[in-house]
Amino acid sequence: MRKKKMEHRLIKKRKKWPWILLTIVVLIVLSIGAFWWKYGYDIKNTIADGYSYSQSLKKSDFHPKNSTVIYDRNGKEIKKLSQSSSNYTSINDINSKISKGLVAVEDQRFYIHHGVDPYGIMRSTVSTLLHRRTEGGSTLTQQLVKNVILQDQSQNLTRKLKEMVIAQQLEKKFTKQQILEFYINDVYMGHGSYGFSAASDYYFSQNQKDLSIDKLAVLVGIPNNPVYYDPVAFPQRTVKRRNMILYIFYQRGLISKKTYQTARTRPLGLKINERKYDNDVSNNYALSYAVFNATEELMKSAGFTMRYDFKDDADRNAYNTKYQQAYERAHGQLMDGGYTIRTTIDETVQRKVEALVNNTYKSYTGRDVHGKLAPQVSSTVIDNKTGDVIAIVGGRTTDGDQVNRAISGYRQPGSTAKPLVAYAPAFERGYLPQSSVIDSAVGTPTIHNWYSGYTGSNTLRHALENSINTIAYKLAASDTKHTYYDDLVKMEFARLSPGQKADPRLAIGSFTYGTTTTEMASAYSSFSRGGQFIHPSNLSSIYDNDNDRYIYQNTHMKKSVYTKNASYMMLNTMQSVITDGLGKAAALDNYKYTAGKTGTTDDTKDSYFVGMTPSFTIANWTGNDVPSTLTQSEDALTMQAFKAEGEYLVDYMKQKETNFKKPNTVTVSGSNLTVNTSNEKPSIQDIIDTDFSKYNSDQESKNTNRLYNLDYRIIYHLTKKEEFKREDKVQKAIDKYNETPITKESQYNKKLSELQKIRYLNANVKRQSAKIDFNKQILELQKDLNMSQAMFQAAKDNKKVAEYEAEKETIETQRAQKRQSMVDKLMPQYNSQLQKVKDAYKNDDSDKADQKQKLIDIMNEIRSYGGNVPDVKIDANGNATTSGSSGSSSSSSSTTDSSLTDSSSSD
Repeated sequence: MRKKKMEHRLIKKRKKWPWILLTIVVLIVLSIGAFWWKYGYDIKNTIADGYSYSQSLKKSDFHPKNSTVIYDRNGKEIKKLSQSSSNYTSINDINSKISKGLVAVEDQRFYIHHGVDPYGIMRSTVSTLLHRRTEGGSTLTQQLVKNVILQDQSQNLTRKLKEMVIAQQLEKKFTKQQILEFYINDVYMGHGSYGFSAASDYYFSQNQKDLSIDKLAVLVGIPNNPVYYDPVAFPQRTVKRRNMILYIFYQRGLISKKTYQTARTRPLGLKINERKYDNDVSNNYALSYAVFNATEELMKSAGFTMRYDFKDDADRNAYNTKYQQAYERAHGQLMDGGYTIRTTIDETVQRKVEALVNNTYKSYTGRDVHGKLAPQVSSTVIDNKTGDVIAIVGGRTTDGDQVNRAISGYRQPGSTAKPLVAYAPAFERGYLPQSSVIDSAVGTPTIHNWYSGYTGSNTLRHALENSINTIAYKLAASDTKHTYYDDLVKMEFARLSPGQKADPRLAIGSFTYGTTTTEMASAYSSFSRGGQFIHPSNLSSIYDNDNDRYIYQNTHMKKSVYTKNASYMMLNTMQSVITDGLGKAAALDNYKYTAGKTGTTDDTKDSYFVGMTPSFTIANWTGNDVPSTLTQSEDALTMQAFKAEGEYLVDYMKQKETNFKKPNTVTVSGSNLTVNTSNEKPSIQDIIDTDFSKYNSDQESKNTNRLYNLDYRIIYHLTKKEEFKREDKVQKAIDKYNETPITKESQYNKKLSELQKIRYLNANVKRQSAKIDFNKQILELQKDLNMSQAMFQAAKDNKKVAEYEAEKETIETQRAQKRQSMVDKLMPQYNSQLQKVKDAYKNDDSDKADQKQKLIDIMNEIRSYGGNVPDVKIDANGNATTSGSSGSSSSSSSTTDSSLTDSSSSD
């Protein structure tokens, strides 16, 4: 009994297993289906993108590139950057231990796999899951693709999938030795060095062939993480990494145990070779700023995300480390060549602004402890319409002073921070320039004004005119949401301190790490655009010549920071600073609509002035590189420089005497401003809140149209240049077709063939709007061609008809002549027979009836040929009379006896 129960349970268990397995299979299938439904489209596009990339790859893509060239706004070459530290070395001249060591450390199965190593991926996954440590699963080929071809350090599935596709295609195109050669020459080794030859020269001042095994191990260990294993910055980490590499060499049989034990005890032996290239741009402030901008854009294109907000100082410091590494890598790529950089630099304006600033400071010839001129200066000029930096001054001279202070000169902005941090946000919250706030003691420690004591109630306009600190502090402190900090983040102030997110002291310029004139100018410029911020830059585009694509194009993208009402009120209030406040010395003699704000830090160690007209914004700073108190005359230099620069720019830009644009929602009455919200156009947020479904459908429609016109890029992965090249081919073919209009029918087939070729060319056009436009043109050309053919056919038919009519006329003439000839032959017979009939009737012959019939037959025959004979009447005496004529009428063929009447019976 017990045995039967056991057997019964066993049978039940066996019956359950198929259902369990089926359930598992169904769940797996459903999971795969759901995954594919969500990501399948992206995966297919990514794979197609990978194949597209790999098709155009060639050997020259891995060799040293042409020099990077920088052009000014007029297309004039400013600078050609020489090759950076990239010494391409053939695989035959590479130290064999480098190639063997790399394979041993980075990719043991290099000579087995086909670009992607499934075993390596599984090993990496298991290591991550079980041992909670990350091991690389990428092959050397994949690393080459990531760092050289894609130049993308982002961590995501699509990038990895694309990398794997290209890696496999790369293995089909090139041999293992070639791929190894590419990797050894192109891998980034830190400090702007690309490849082992360049790294050997930089770190050890030696040729890579002459390296000892311990130094070679140092280099082999760097590519894994050039920042973490930087021999210069982190020698202790590098020694540990080197020793681990040496141990792997020993394990793999590349070196003996004795060599391993000896090599691991040696010092690093660094002998840094500070190279000198003709890449110096420090003697040109605008050019050095362009290189700075270009480097950051290359960083972004490689997947680096710029950040301006941080959790704490540790987060900020970690970001700075990553930023510096990415910056060095991108800067190395830029110097390595292959890029065309177009800028907005106008050398005439740049030189003039520099000259005006230097002229303002010419009487100050003293020098600081470092031998640099004192006081120093930085100035940034922004075009308000585009947000472009049109001139930039980073110091008083580049002779022995390579610092561009407009980029890296972070100093306290003083009271110039007030409009950004205190007043504009307050205007957004409902304050007006005529609103009153009490000037009284506030803050811990207490906030002091530049004058002693307090003045009681003040309007905001008066408080800004006289730069009252307490009121600015109170306005910022009343911003309970601390929107002023978020605004600074939006405007990309790079050195904000996480500890100051809720610190109202920012309103009086107490920035822990300071600001630059470029940051201040671009922030103030936002007011002229109704609160729209544009990232400051003097670049137009960066073109990657080797990959035939744009890395960057300046679209002057706008970012909303302040409202239009708040921006205008801020400008209007800052105009009072110039007309009635502390900024009177900055008033322009040739333009009256000027706004601005002065700024001075504690003990007058920094002097700031930011001023603007509707067309431009200028931010000026002066101070000593080693902070020290400025004299009263030195403090005034920023306004004097603004006045000189501003008056020149007004004339140069031919600025019309017009005030800042006022929104129709703001009413001005003297110095008082009011806001009428009923006239205010709803913001995007208002539209969303009012009717989200309509807003959503409108946005979907806009996106559909945008995607529809960008399908050449999104679906087909073509660059704008590639697509425009295709469109240009179609347009040229159409123009060529129109050059030779069809004039004869024999041209029809040739023109039809040309149209077909144009259709084939248009099939390659991927931008739908262009394709449709070309299709319309082709259709019109086809209609015209068909019309021409129809006209030729009609002319041909008309010719045939004319020929037929002529031939018909000839035949008719010939027939008429023949009939007339027959009539002429019959008439004598007629006359003869008529006489016979007369005689027969006269003589009353017995055959008179027969004679009469013969006459009738002759008459009928004459009439059948169109002849004319009269009807005849004969009496008994044989006399004949005619009663009319009968010719070639319809009745002539039926002539009867009625035409020849016998009158004898009536007698």
